[in-house]
This record gives sequence, structure tokens and C-alpha cells, in this order.
Amino acid sequence: MQDILDIAESNKGFVTTADVTAAGIQRRELARAVSEGLILRIGRGIYCLPETWEDEYVIAQHRFSRGVFSHETALYLLDLSDRMPERLTMTFPQGYNTSGVSAEDLIPRTVAGELLDLGKTRLKTPYGNEVIAYDVERSLCDLFRGCAFPDVQILNPAMKSYLFRKGRNIPKLLEYARMLGVEKRVRMHVEVLL
Repeated sequence: MQDILDIAESNKGFVTTADVTAAGIQRRELARAVSEGLILRIGRGIYCLPETWEDEYVIAQHRFSRGVFSHETALYLLDLSDRMPERLTMTFPQGYNTSGVSAEDLIPRTVAGELLDLGKTRLKTPYGNEVIAYDVERSLCDLFRGCAFPDVQILNPAMKSYLFRKGRNIPKLLEYARMLGVEKRVRMHVEVLL
């Protein structure tokens, strides 16, 4: 059981069934650790130490490992939105069955498989754990995709913050916009704000 606790310690308090199996530990040891109160079951296949804060981002990432945090959720993780998302948004490859995602009260989005990795990066959650999300340029472009009228209360402050920050990469933003089919809308928005 100490091996399970060591794995959890090395993962900032979290351990999954996959972690235990990969370490050659039998799954029944997880059940034993739970029954003895050494770890808590917080979701299907994910556990944490009792003193660990339950990080909804980490739990969602473990439950839906093919998903990438996107849209308003990614902007919040990037500090480009001060509005904590009411529901987390994740993007999945086209054809992925998102019924389980919706049942967990997450907002699922889909994208063609070749675009799933565009702008993928690792970001820290408010609890300091790393998750997979989209970078700022991809997240801004995503707000324009599939939506005739993006939420200006989220979009405008995020775009203004991006355009007036050090390290902005407008050519990258426009290239992503071209690849995602929203170049005209993004370009117009950038021109108005600059």
C-alpha cells in the first residue's frame, strides 16, 4: 500500500487505476487503501489522498483523457478571463461519443482529428496541477468557431488583454484562425481593437 501512497505523493496527491496497474500493483490494493481511509475515491478510476483538494480540472482530465480544455475554460486557466467557468469546456476529436461528457455536466466540443493537437499545451489549474489545454491563440479562435455571436463579455476583455500583453503573437493567431476557418472574423476583431 505504501507504493500507492508514493504514487499519489508524486502526482500531487492523485493516483489513478492506470497508475497502479502500470506500477504492477493489483487493483484490490486500491480498494483496501480506500477501506482503510488512506485514499479517497473521487471518481471512476481516480483517487486522492485525504488532505488533497479535489481539483475538478484534474478529475475531468482523468475521466476524459482524450479531451483538451478549451474555450472559456482555457482562457480562465490562461488568466485572460476573470470569470470562473460555471461548466468546464473540453474539445474532443470528431466522432468521439460525448454523451458521458455531457452527463458529467461538462460542455463538449468536437473538432476534426487533424486540428485536435493545434495549440495544445500544458497549463496549471488554480490548485497548481497541470492539465492539457489550448494555448491563448487557439483559445481565442475557438470562441469564434461554431458561434454566430460569441459572448462579448468574455471575448472582448480576453482579446484586449492578449493584444496589449508582452509575448503576443498576432501572426500565430491569424494562422490558427485561417486553419480553423475563422480568419476573417478574427482579423476584423483584431483590427477594431488595435
